[in-house]
Amino acid sequence: MTKEWQDWIWIVFLIWYGVGIILVSLDWLPPSLQWANAVFLYLAGFLAILYAMKKLGGQIGAIIALCIMLLTIFAESLGVHYGLIFGSYHYEKDFGFQLVGVPITIGFAWVMVIFTSMAHYEFLLSRRKTVMAAFIYSTVTSILAVTMDLIIDPVAFKGREYWIWDEEGMYYDIPTQNFLGWFFVSFFIQFFLYYLIKHEGVSSHWSSRMRRLYYLVIFMFIVTAIVEGLWLAVWVTLAFYGVSLLLRKRLEKVV
Repeated sequence: MTKEWQDWIWIVFLIWYGVGIILVSLDWLPPSLQWANAVFLYLAGFLAILYAMKKLGGQIGAIIALCIMLLTIFAESLGVHYGLIFGSYHYEKDFGFQLVGVPITIGFAWVMVIFTSMAHYEFLLSRRKTVMAAFIYSTVTSILAVTMDLIIDPVAFKGREYWIWDEEGMYYDIPTQNFLGWFFVSFFIQFFLYYLIKHEGVSSHWSSRMRRLYYLVIFMFIVTAIVEGLWLAVWVTLAFYGVSLLLRKRLEKVV
């Protein structure tokens, strides 16, 4: 795919995002347009796949992204069918085509989370690889993954009822197991990617684009949370992201 087409996909995403943020902020999104949420995540995930192809190299990057998608859909299915990893829950609304009981939209969302989190800590990938460095990289990127889920889950569950939890927890009745599951699934994937990636291989333009994608997705869910009155989710997410920024600044200074 040429650079022009890649840029056009980014532009289409921004247009879709701009219209969406207006409709969401004014609470004008009718039920007949709920499918637009799935398209939003498809576009975000596809942009992350393009980044993966640049980071890991063409077809290999696409294959790795596909493997991450299938792995996370399988992990999510364990929750849907057996209550494992993320806790027990079920999907309430049509969120697109499903695979083993999980919308493939969720796989695209996971790819977006993994690679936008990576883009925040790319500088760690170019340093000497050690077990401790892999542990640090996987931990900080997984904190970013959990940060995004801290705003996604309350909105999707309490605000829009895309899925329903079958057990309760302290944070918006979401089981703590869910956030631990997000952390460890992300950690496992990032630990593997840390050793797989041998060099940078991505222009700063695409790296910054992925970081902006992370901001934009979080902002979309924050706006939705405000509309739904989920203020605790907003402040908790901002606090976690603030901690992530401090960690990043600290790690950038470490030689």
